[in-house]
Amino acid sequence: MNPFSPFTYIKRNRVRAISIIIMLACTCVVFMGGMYIDNITDVYNYSMEKPSDYLLWFQNGNNNDIKDEAEALYAEQESILPESARTHLDVESLYGEVKSIMGFYTGTTWFLLRSEEDFNTFVKLTDALPKDTKLPDNSLILSEMLANNWGVKEGEILKGNGGFEHMYFPADMKVEKVLPLNGIQLYGWSGSAPSSGVLILSTAEEHAPTLTEDLNSLQKNIMDKYKHIIAYTNEFQKAEAEEELSILSYFFAVIIVIVAVVFAITVNATFAAMFEKRKYEFSIYKAIGFSKKSLFGKIFGELLVMDGIGLVAGAGICFIVIKLLNALLWSSGLQFIHISALGVAGTLVCNVAIIIPVVMANMKRIKKYDVTVY
Repeated sequence: MNPFSPFTYIKRNRVRAISIIIMLACTCVVFMGGMYIDNITDVYNYSMEKPSDYLLWFQNGNNNDIKDEAEALYAEQESILPESARTHLDVESLYGEVKSIMGFYTGTTWFLLRSEEDFNTFVKLTDALPKDTKLPDNSLILSEMLANNWGVKEGEILKGNGGFEHMYFPADMKVEKVLPLNGIQLYGWSGSAPSSGVLILSTAEEHAPTLTEDLNSLQKNIMDKYKHIIAYTNEFQKAEAEEELSILSYFFAVIIVIVAVVFAITVNATFAAMFEKRKYEFSIYKAIGFSKKSLFGKIFGELLVMDGIGLVAGAGICFIVIKLLNALLWSSGLQFIHISALGVAGTLVCNVAIIIPVVMANMKRIKKYDVTVY
């Protein structure tokens, strides 16, 4: 067997190699940190993965200047609507909160339609709900994830006028249906709902090819012209959620630094002890003429293979943990939805930050080895 093969060392030193592999596998805690941080944004994006087929606008406050802006927008609305989206319905904008997988509550915006006719129009002109969906007055449709998050079931009455802890409803609302919709979604209508916003929909049931582009352009124009008006499309809500939650990425960077430093010190100490016992081996390699490049390749190869095995093992453990957590947390409306790209990148960065200083430190140590001393 080739003495310079990383697997030769691993085979001959199984216990020591396994201990190092376990340490390196533990760096996947960074991946789990990325999963938790990305999950908050993932929940919003998962609800809005389809292209925008409606736009919601509402006034951001209630003073006279804001009301004047809303009235001005309402008056010119017909003239600024694109040909692809000329249906508009008065709605009540709703602000509610959901519990995140990290334990704190975050808010999002929904809306209530004000009549059965308007609700049926919404169902007909959007892809949000099945086309045969019907609802009586003061009724709601919730996604499974939102229903679990709030701890409510079909047939339950959510108290209005401040009686429900997670959202203000204008009247008592019945949870008529819980459907397997993506993420956190809510739809419904109430004849008691006041008008605080406008929902803009497709002109016809068959959507124009430019509908999404037209709605996104209209949203930008409204926000640019009316400073106290909030206008939402799917794309805008996704971008806003990512911007508001971007600060969590800084916390994640701190996690990477802390984990990398701790593991780099630990792994380096382990390798230092290991190489102290191998000083005769490396002294002989130097004495018989092996170059520094060959010795560097041997050290790097051994650590890289052990790190690779550790990452594979860590990934397998993370997969099992995520599956178990999803099974346990789903009843609370919490779920890991997508594999975290942030977590994968952070784990790789962390491992590189460990491997490079460990290799360099041990190369410096090997340079001092001399067979004539031993």
